[in-house]
Parts: sequence; structure tokens; C-alpha cells
Amino acid sequence: MLVSLATAARPGGVNEDFALAGSDAVVVLDGAGLPDVLDTGCVHGVPWFVRTLGAMLHSRAADPRASLTECLADAILGTSQAHSTMCDLGNPFTPSATVAVARVHGEFLEWLVLADTTVAVRLPTTVEIIADHRVSQITGAQHAALAADLRSLRPSERTTALARAQREVMNTVDGYWVAAADPAAAEESLTGAARLSDVRSAAILTDGAARAVDDFDTLTWPDLLEDLEEYGPRRIINRTRELERSDPTCLRWPRSKCHDDATAVLLQWEHARPPT
Repeated sequence: MLVSLATAARPGGVNEDFALAGSDAVVVLDGAGLPDVLDTGCVHGVPWFVRTLGAMLHSRAADPRASLTECLADAILGTSQAHSTMCDLGNPFTPSATVAVARVHGEFLEWLVLADTTVAVRLPTTVEIIADHRVSQITGAQHAALAADLRSLRPSERTTALARAQREVMNTVDGYWVAAADPAAAEESLTGAARLSDVRSAAILTDGAARAVDDFDTLTWPDLLEDLEEYGPRRIINRTRELERSDPTCLRWPRSKCHDDATAVLLQWEHARPPT
């Protein structure tokens, strides 16, 4: 497996994405940033959470006897135990993250996706896209429902109000699912597999790297995969930054923040590489 990886913090920010690649598995997490005024109940912070959870998940995924769902549940439990004695994991703003994993298991490529980090798999006649966009759908609906109340608030107060509303439905049946303190969230992951001999390439992108497709509609997923294969992951992040800078007020492409952390990973195999 040949892996190319690029990650970049939003300009002026701390990178709350995390990526780790080995010979058979790749793990990508996108930590949920929160307004500084909110108390998370955690003394460590989101970057620590994604590093700890990501490293544990990658370690667990090395065991082919365990399903990826079991690996994620075990990693969430292990991370919770690592800071439960000093942090309030019952706090609704406890650190959380989206998760994606791709693993070679025998003759198959397996994947797991929890929330809106995307796995894209190029097959002989199609590109299969795996992502759960309930987070953005719910946030958009809440923004519309609260529009009248939000207009009277300052921008920072608006962001805090939306964050509170979003966390009220986190990891609930009528809401959305992410990795936080409860291992049961792993059961809500999207999982699947494809025969490795049919896979031409695969990619994992956090939502900050997938904006050209999901938010800006300037590329299709096949276009993006071709770009990754031709130029590598760094180019798609640079391209995303150019698009973001062209709309600094978020009017052309409405979004909660101008820039976001961005991580892109490309997976390729010798059997699918064209002859030189």
C-alpha cells in the first residue's frame, strides 16, 4: 500500500485533525472545535483527544481478528479511561471527533466512517463515497430555526448558541453520531469492504479538505480523486485555501467559518498503477 498524506491547520489556528498511516491501515480524525468560552470539562483539549484516540484506534486496527467497529469502540473506551479520573466526561462539550479508517484485510479493503470525514474508493466503473453528513444537515436546520433569535446576538454569542444547540443532539437517535466518551457510538459507523483487486485508489478526507466538492461544488468526487492521483494531497488543500480566500465573508458559499483544518490521504496499490 502506497500512502500520500497532507494535513494543514486553518490559518492562525491549531490543527485539530489527526492522521496516522501504517503498512495495512490508515486512520483519520477531525476534532470538533468549540468556542473558547465554553468549558469542555477536559483539561487536555481537542488535539490531545484526537491524538490519543487516533493512536489507540490505529493500534487496535492492526489486529485483523477484530472488526473495525470493535476497534473503534475499544479505542473510545481506552481514551475515556485515560482521562476520566481528571476530566468530566459527562460534560456535553467533552472533546469529540469524526473518524475514518481504511484497512487492508486479506484480499479486501475495509473501511469505517463515523460522521462527515469521507472515504472515497475508486472501483472499475464507479467511485464509491462513504460519509455521514447528518452533522451539517442538523446544524443547517438549527441555524434556520434559530435565525430570528440569533440576529440579536453578537457573532461570538451566535457561535456559542449554535454550539450548545448542536451538542444537545450529539450521539442521540434523532441527532448525529461522533466519537466522544461513549463506545456505543461506534455501532453507528458506516462500514463496508471491496475486493482489493478491484480498487484502483482510495482517499480519506476531513470535511475541511472535501470543501471543493461538498461545500463549494467546484469539483466532483471523480475529479477530486483524479487530482489526488495526479498531483498528490497537498494540491487539494492549497486549492481549498484559494477558494476559501476568494470568499472571505462566507457569502458566496455560506459556512460556519472561513477556513477549516484540512487533511487528505491518498492510498494506492502497485496492481493499479499504470506502467511507466
